[in-house]
Amino acid sequence: MGRVARRACALLLVLGAACAPALPDPESPGAELYRTRCGGCHRLYAPATLTAAMWEMQLERMDREMARRGVRPLDTAERDTVLRYLQAHGSDAAPPEGDS
Repeated sequence: MGRVARRACALLLVLGAACAPALPDPESPGAELYRTRCGGCHRLYAPATLTAAMWEMQLERMDREMARRGVRPLDTAERDTVLRYLQAHGSDAAPPEGDS
């Protein structure tokens, strides 16, 4: 790969990282798993963009898509962790204690 191509790839990586949403509770196991397993293949969506039910449907859809592409799907524990995280921060989630 030439110098120009390497610079272009580096620039795209930086720009892509800048476009990623700031995840709520970023150090939690759910956020870290969401970032590594889901963000490894596509851009991450802010959890508040979907409701709890919509996140469940989205994970089911991604299970099928991963199987179709030959990518190891989330195991049960990973799926539960990611789903709990996304639902806890979904658009219909209750606000955290102390928020008005």
